[in-house]
Amino acid sequence: MAKALFKIDPIFSQLIKRILYPLGMLVVALFGGALGYYIIGIKLGKEWSFLDCIYMTSITLTTVGYGEVFNASNFSIYKIYTIIIMWLGLGITLYAISTITAFVVEEETAHYFRRRKMLNKIAGLKGHYIICGAGRMGIYVIDEMFRTKNTFVVIEKSEDRINKILEDYPNLLYINADATEERTLKNAGIENAKGLIATLGTDSENLLITVTARYLNKNLRIVARCIDDNLVEKFKLSGADSVVSTNFIGGLRLASEMLRPTVVNFLDRMLKALDPSIRFEEVLVKEESSLVGKKISESQIRENTGLTIIAIKEASSGAFLYNPSKEYKIMPKDVLIVIGNADQISKLRHMAS
Repeated sequence: MAKALFKIDPIFSQLIKRILYPLGMLVVALFGGALGYYIIGIKLGKEWSFLDCIYMTSITLTTVGYGEVFNASNFSIYKIYTIIIMWLGLGITLYAISTITAFVVEEETAHYFRRRKMLNKIAGLKGHYIICGAGRMGIYVIDEMFRTKNTFVVIEKSEDRINKILEDYPNLLYINADATEERTLKNAGIENAKGLIATLGTDSENLLITVTARYLNKNLRIVARCIDDNLVEKFKLSGADSVVSTNFIGGLRLASEMLRPTVVNFLDRMLKALDPSIRFEEVLVKEESSLVGKKISESQIRENTGLTIIAIKEASSGAFLYNPSKEYKIMPKDVLIVIGNADQISKLRHMAS
C-alpha cells in the first residue's frame, strides 16, 4: 500500500508524456546547441557570450535566419556544427511544437481540467458514500443512490463504463482509476466518507478493497459483495461490516418467489428502485434530538412527516420491536424503521438529528 502513495496520477502522467517530454527535448536542444557554440568559440579564441550562443541557436532552430551572429564562417568546425544543429535541432523543434499544439487543441486539455475540478469537489465531501465498481451489479447501486438523493462517488477502472453511465447520470461524481489502490480511495475522500460498497467482479479485489478501506478509516461502514460463500467470514475478519453473498441472496429469492410471491412483490416496490416514491429506511436518533425522551404519540412524527414507525431497533438491547406502541419512549441511538418517500425520510432525519 505504501507504493501506491508514490504512484503518478494517470492524468498527470499523460500531461508529462504529451507536453513536458517534448518541451524538455526542446530546452535540451536549445541549451545543448548554445553550449556547443560556446565551446567552439573557446576553441577558436572567440569571446562569445552565452546569450549570443543561445540567440544563434534559436535563429538556427527556428529557421528565422536573421544572419550570422558570430564572425566565424571561415572555420569548418563552425559550419559543420551549424549544419548539425539545423537538421537535428529542426526535427526536435518541429516534433515538440506539433506535439504540444496537438495536446492544447485536443479535448484532452479540457478533460484534464474537468477531472481536476471534480477531484477538488470530491475532496470537499463529508459523510458521503463510495461505490467501488460500476459493473452489472454496481449500476443498480448507483441508480438507488441517485433515487434516494444520497451523495456518493463512483470508482471505476473502465473508461467505457464511465462514459456509458454518464449518458444517464451526467452529474455523476467519479474517479476513473483502480479502486484497489490506496491512492484512489484517498482521492475519493475515504477519510471523510460514511460508507463504502465494494461491488467488483472478483472476491480477491473486493477483499483487498475491504482491507485497505478499513485501514484508512476505522469508522467507515463497509458492505462487500462476495461470490464464494466460504469467504464470508474472511471478509468480516478483514473489516467488512456486512457481506452480501450473491449466491445466497439469489437462492433465497428463488424460494421466496415460489412460496410468498405477494410479499416479494411488495418488497420489490420499495427495494428494487422500480418505484422511487416509497422505500424502507432507517433513521438513527441522535442524543441531541428533540425526539429523545418523548413517547411516539408525543413526537409528532406522523403529523410532521406523514411517516409511520413500523419497527424500532432498541439502543439498549439491540433487539427489534415491531409495531411499537404509541407509549414507547424514544431513546438516544434508537434506530427508527419506516416506510416513505425521500422527502418524508429527509424530514424525519432532520427531527432525529
